[in-house]
Amino acid sequence: MTLSPIEVLKEAADRGLKVEAHGNDLYVIPGDRVPGDFVPVLKQHKPQLLALLRLPFVLVYSRPLEETVFLCEDEATKAALVEAGADEWSIYIIKDELRILVAQNRAQPFLPDELCKLHKLKRTFHGRIAP
Repeated sequence: MTLSPIEVLKEAADRGLKVEAHGNDLYVIPGDRVPGDFVPVLKQHKPQLLALLRLPFVLVYSRPLEETVFLCEDEATKAALVEAGADEWSIYIIKDELRILVAQNRAQPFLPDELCKLHKLKRTFHGRIAP
C-alpha cells in the first residue's frame, strides 16, 4: 500500500520526527533518529512532500478530538491538502473558521465535549464554521 503525502507526514510525527523543506532538500529532524525502514518512504515521496511543505499550514494533534487537524491559510491550501490525502473535514481555515472559534472561546470557553461535538457536526454535515 502506498502512503499519501499526508500519511507520510503523520507517520513522521508519530515517530517523533519533524520534516522540513529547505530549497530542493528534505530535512528530517533529528536526522540520526530516522528509522531505516522509513528512509525509502521519504525518498519515494520527496517531490510531493517538498511541494506540500511549502504551503501555509500546520499539522496539529488535538487531544480532545483524538485526531490530527490542519490549520491552513486559505481555500487553495485546503484544496492542496485534500489532494495530498487530508480529510477535508479535518481542515480549519485560519482566516475564517479558526477566528470564529477563537472569538467564541474568548466569550465563553469551549468544554472539550463541546469542541468534539462541533467537529463531529462539521464532518457529518459537510459544513463550515460560520458566524
